[in-house]
Amino acid sequence: MDLGLSWIEAALLGLVQGLAEFLPISSSGHLALGQVLLGVETGDLTFVVIVHFGTLLAVVTEFRHLLWRLFAGFLSGDGESRRMVLHLMIGTLPAGLIGVLFEDTISQFFDSPVYVCVFLVLTGCVLFSTRFRSSSRTDVRLHDAIIIGFAQAAAILPGISRSGMTISAGLWKGLEGKEAAQFSFLLSLPIIAGATVLKVKDLVEAGGTAESALPLVVGVLVAYLSGVFAIRWLMSIVARRGIERFSYYCWAVGAVGFILFRA
Repeated sequence: MDLGLSWIEAALLGLVQGLAEFLPISSSGHLALGQVLLGVETGDLTFVVIVHFGTLLAVVTEFRHLLWRLFAGFLSGDGESRRMVLHLMIGTLPAGLIGVLFEDTISQFFDSPVYVCVFLVLTGCVLFSTRFRSSSRTDVRLHDAIIIGFAQAAAILPGISRSGMTISAGLWKGLEGKEAAQFSFLLSLPIIAGATVLKVKDLVEAGGTAESALPLVVGVLVAYLSGVFAIRWLMSIVARRGIERFSYYCWAVGAVGFILFRA
């Protein structure tokens, strides 16, 4: 399968993915716009999905101790750990179902930079709204997981930020910024892992060559390194209750892109 990317283009898109996946500015939207601006055509969502694997590794790296505690606690019968795992499973369901049922429809939005820009503006509005919320809780409850799960499902559309929607939903539900961001990052793991497995299977069946795999490897590596940086930066920002500042960036990119691509 020829993805139509050089390793340099893949590195640039991987950098965009790593930063924008965790910063609330939509990685899928920025990848879609980046492909248009670079004049590259990947053919489908293969590159987008595979390069997300780099950000999955970033989450595992940064939250490895928490993940191990949840895993060990789940096996030992710890009630709190089992509740958290259950909440993550429930929160994953909406995005998983919508992704499987409407993959072809969703793919069409990636071909329209105008739609991406409109969704970026919408993301900015959601982020800005968090300045009016109050938060005091540190425990994620079942109804929190359900609402945050549907927020993640909406972020399947390019330009709708997954981290922005899920963290904002958590903040509006009364969670402290650190807990909302932490649950958001953990919630990304099952979706990214599942989508990656499916796309790797497609690549193997398509008979990918070493030459075609190089851009994917470079993209994944750069996405991982930049993803680690972005997680650490955003965790420091949410601790100071400043996620709404990213709304101005989303509005600016969305508005400028809308003008350019509508012309």
